[in-house]
Amino acid sequence: MTRIISAINDEELRRSMGRDYGNYVFMPQHGLYVAKERSHFNKDWYESHNALHSEGARMLTLREFADFLILLRNGDDEFQKTYKDITEEGNQGRAEWLDADFKVINGVLHINYNHRAVNGELKPQNSEPLESCLMEDCNVNLTNFNRQGLPTKKGVDFFYLFPRQDNNSVVRFGTNSVGAYLYCNVNPRDLDASIGVRAAKLKE
Repeated sequence: MTRIISAINDEELRRSMGRDYGNYVFMPQHGLYVAKERSHFNKDWYESHNALHSEGARMLTLREFADFLILLRNGDDEFQKTYKDITEEGNQGRAEWLDADFKVINGVLHINYNHRAVNGELKPQNSEPLESCLMEDCNVNLTNFNRQGLPTKKGVDFFYLFPRQDNNSVVRFGTNSVGAYLYCNVNPRDLDASIGVRAAKLKE
């Protein structure tokens, strides 16, 4: 019995460990190659989607991004360096778009994600009512996120601004001179030279 349990644990560990492929990190639980660096700067949320899709890539969803940060934080020195580059505050702000927007449907706030271009229009492949999550602006823990990638408990990892019911909010993660933040109430048409996007590609 002990030998079987050990084998199961080894398999779980193997699946949870990423691999370094130079400019990309392989994230096994999602079957994704994720870029270490951001690209396509100074584009709004819609333009960033389109730029990635033209290259056979896409944005990370909230859940994928949370798992990517956890993988980096628990990894070797190179992975932790990338984690710090994404999350540590600095004098020069840096930010990246994530694949989620929020809409009120029949009076219920929904999260839309996994967007694809359909007949020239950006459409979510997933649209779901928000699961239980924090609905207040506060600091949160990365390890306490729900299936949709939204925080469920207060913590100390970074600041979180919750989704508003304004039908025009998308998600951006970034840092500034104060710290790291997860904004779930950003205008998708925002433009700034510090905002980029992280390409993700499915394993072939």
